Amino acid sequence: MRPLLLVGLFLSALMLFSTSAVASSPAWTVDVGPGYITTAPVVGADHVFVRTSGFWTGEERPEVIAFSHDGEERWRFVNSNTVQHDMAPLLLAPSGEGACGVWPDMVLVGWADGRFDALSADTGVSLWNVSTPVDGWGITGAFVIDGDEVVFPGRASLHRVCLANGESTLNVTVGEGWRNGVAQTPSGYWLGDEAGTLWHVGRNGSVSSHLQFNGSIRHAPVVMGDRLLLHVQQASSSIIQSFDTLSSTATILAVSGPSPAVPLKVDQMALFGDGSGLTSVVCDTNCSVSDTHETLVNGEMAWTPDGTLHAPINTPSGGWLSISVSINGTFTSPSVFSTPHDGFGTAPPAFGSGLSVYGNDAGVLMVYITETSTPTSSSFDAQPVLGAVFLVLAMGGMAALASTSRTTDAWRLFTLVVLVLALFMLPDISGSWNTALVDKEEDAPTSHWKQHWPDTWLGTQVVVVELEDETLEVGGLVGHESVLALTQAAALDLGVDIDLESTSLGTYLVAINGTSGAGWEYFVNGERGVLAVDDAKVETPVVLVWRLA
Repeated sequence: MRPLLLVGLFLSALMLFSTSAVASSPAWTVDVGPGYITTAPVVGADHVFVRTSGFWTGEERPEVIAFSHDGEERWRFVNSNTVQHDMAPLLLAPSGEGACGVWPDMVLVGWADGRFDALSADTGVSLWNVSTPVDGWGITGAFVIDGDEVVFPGRASLHRVCLANGESTLNVTVGEGWRNGVAQTPSGYWLGDEAGTLWHVGRNGSVSSHLQFNGSIRHAPVVMGDRLLLHVQQASSSIIQSFDTLSSTATILAVSGPSPAVPLKVDQMALFGDGSGLTSVVCDTNCSVSDTHETLVNGEMAWTPDGTLHAPINTPSGGWLSISVSINGTFTSPSVFSTPHDGFGTAPPAFGSGLSVYGNDAGVLMVYITETSTPTSSSFDAQPVLGAVFLVLAMGGMAALASTSRTTDAWRLFTLVVLVLALFMLPDISGSWNTALVDKEEDAPTSHWKQHWPDTWLGTQVVVVELEDETLEVGGLVGHESVLALTQAAALDLGVDIDLESTSLGTYLVAINGTSGAGWEYFVNGERGVLAVDDAKVETPVVLVWRLA
């Protein structure tokens, strides 16, 4: 009897606390083979767009396909001429107008046969197209929208055309490239080539080359003010470098793995991936490596506003990595999202309109519903039932033990029940405590105003960081609703690093610029904070002060 009761209690406790580690089935799937999905799908307001890639023989050729959000095919566009892998990411151009004219919502597509198409997002009809020279292959790199024009790389050229009609406004020759994406700056455009040459093309069509890097520059440089971050591919490794566009000098930041992924820029942070894993680089006065995470990422990566990086894991077992990245570049909480069609892959997931869209070399498009519907009166919450089952088993067990005069065992069981219930109720208790505490009226921020602060800070959110040797202040911030969000925004403006720690009671700040001391505490309008920084709410105006305990 006793073993059965303990097993029942243990299983009930597991049911109360467990969450599934297995991916749910997608809402709908479509096999778009025989090609691969090697670039990111695109989620539009009404459609999901995907392109297929491969080395084509026979009658099969690459396609761009549009589906409704519920999986109905709306149109497909076939390029009958290309025979190489199509690696240029799709780009959605919202409708607009400019000096060249007016254009509708379009899907911009670059092909390995040198053709560039502007497809109607609604019908898939090619509204206009241009041809570029081919030497083995044509367009394989990412392009960028610049006002009412789009700029894209050819095999050994750079092109700029009007979005409204495809009319050329710039066409220059550069070095031969592969996956040679374009970066845009106020002065013009930057891109690299297979020989390791970095090219600058002015808006007026002037062309200049800068340095000869030891390797191939295969993706668009990451623009950080007057600096460019480059991920240079070599035979069996890669180098992450910082290039100063004013002095034309380069600095090596890190030596990493082979086959670089397309890097991402998030504010003043750049994220790189390759055969060794992920690398974060944070820039302020200088750029430096912040953190690394071992994995295998090639192709593209995606970012979501909650601070999560998503990337395909290019291995036979595949899946997609999701990992949190702090404001100072620290990687935490890695997890793997698994699907029924895991395998080799270079395409990241796409998110939008309540959908999460996945695809890889298996050639199967998988769409998950991520939007949470509003609960109705008929919705069923299993936790109260599980809790009742747990309590019934517990009371039955204690009664059975007491009836046989085994009071010691009954007390042990009672202690176990209290412990499990305490753990189960901890989040609710914490939330209720937080709510009760924040109900207390706070002082007006004007009573903590400093005379030397500029008038432009009046009516805004002000943050003060009292370091051991100096005090840092920033104001003019607005719209941040928690101490965490406001602190992160201030850290960006002040150029300081913050270290955060997540616990069952919430998130806490543990260090600023590497200094932890006896701990940090915050004051909101003069009142010492008692909540976790993600639970503590702030309004506008407010004065937030951080100081060592």
